[in-house]
Amino acid sequence: MKANKLILLIIFSVFFASCEDQLNLDPKQAEDASVTLSTEEGITNVLTGTYAIAANGNAYGGRVLLYADLLGVTGSLSTTDLRWRGTYGELRQMYLKTMVSNNVIIEGTYSRLYSMINAANTVIENIDKVKDPGKQAVMIGEANFLRSLAYFDLVRFFAKPYVAGQANSQLGVVIRPNAIYDFSVDLSKERSTVDEVYKVIIDGLNLAYTNLPEENGFYADKYAAKALLARVYLQQQNYAAARDAANDVIENSGHGLSLKYADAFNHDTDKTEDVFAIQITKQTGLNDMVTFYASEGNGGRGGDFSIRDTYLEKFSDPDDRAAFNYVNDDNGRLLTSKFTDQFGDVPLIRLAEMYLIRAESNLRAGTAVGNTPLDDINIIRSRANADELASVTVDDILLERQLELGMEGFLIHDIRRTKQSIDISSDGDGSDLIPYDANRLVFPIPLKEMDANKKITQNPGYGS
Repeated sequence: MKANKLILLIIFSVFFASCEDQLNLDPKQAEDASVTLSTEEGITNVLTGTYAIAANGNAYGGRVLLYADLLGVTGSLSTTDLRWRGTYGELRQMYLKTMVSNNVIIEGTYSRLYSMINAANTVIENIDKVKDPGKQAVMIGEANFLRSLAYFDLVRFFAKPYVAGQANSQLGVVIRPNAIYDFSVDLSKERSTVDEVYKVIIDGLNLAYTNLPEENGFYADKYAAKALLARVYLQQQNYAAARDAANDVIENSGHGLSLKYADAFNHDTDKTEDVFAIQITKQTGLNDMVTFYASEGNGGRGGDFSIRDTYLEKFSDPDDRAAFNYVNDDNGRLLTSKFTDQFGDVPLIRLAEMYLIRAESNLRAGTAVGNTPLDDINIIRSRANADELASVTVDDILLERQLELGMEGFLIHDIRRTKQSIDISSDGDGSDLIPYDANRLVFPIPLKEMDANKKITQNPGYGS
């Protein structure tokens, strides 16, 4: 399967860059695009190119996951589970919560995610070039899945968090419902509300679930869409919907937990636990989780992000997950073993997450759909050879998420939805806390977007 993985189509990555890039297409490029959009092969290639855009390092090739860890930990060595020692100043801003509007790494991710959205919109708007109705439906489903994925992370990073029980009228991100073909016109538009963005995400994933087949190779299938829906509903604290979506994936997708925890990572073909993984090849680039979490010998930078004892102390004994790490002989840093294959896939959605969502949602809703919360947690713990629990609380499940999903891009999002604070006090006494909805935990709208889009509003704390 590796030989058939996605090839990065540079022409599409460039042509379908977002309006925020303000690209100027020369006549040859414009003519090539016109020809491309007139054929079934061309539209199919645009969809393939959308996956390739997603696989880039500054999107789902790694950094979208990395940012959640950087924002969720602190520079206080008395409290942080992970320590950032990398030399990238733009990433250190996230670690220290001192981001600025001209942060080029944030700008790159913002642009990349809108590139995904624009390419997906292009597929949907030109789907009439595809003659087979069945193929049309699947392609529309894939485009909606990818578009929803991009909007979900845009609204989680660039807006204040969704809070259950309120209107959620706080500014989200710009919704682009149509493909942009001419970047020379004025594309100024204000941000929609968080609630409106979530509606677009959920509508798109429901459509994807309806259209997609049960199996679709390494492309998105109906259970990838339902699994992402479970994650979205959990972020909204819509526990009944999150529970039912997760249960559907567990019971009907055909996926299973890997026999060993280690087997869930570092492979270049989808395994049983992969509900959806980002395919990395020598053509699409490197796995950027490896770049920042691995030793030089494993293809990384030596371990810019390393594990501290405060994280290890959260595990009971025994627990295979506590030992799933290694020491970098070059600098003595303790590094996760989750990312040691520089061309290994990025596991974006694992089945283990669905068990954790079902357990938490059932417990909060007072139900036992599919299984009891205790049994679901013990399934996860037993796989790691950890002692089973006799009873379970919400705090137990939230801890289990940290143990099972640590360093996979969940930390800041769990902090926000559970309304926790980040302790940045020097001695860990709680005297200096960053609340879950602080301005400092929200990315700035990039300066380039502010310059190009005359109607958009900047996030608080970053000027106008």
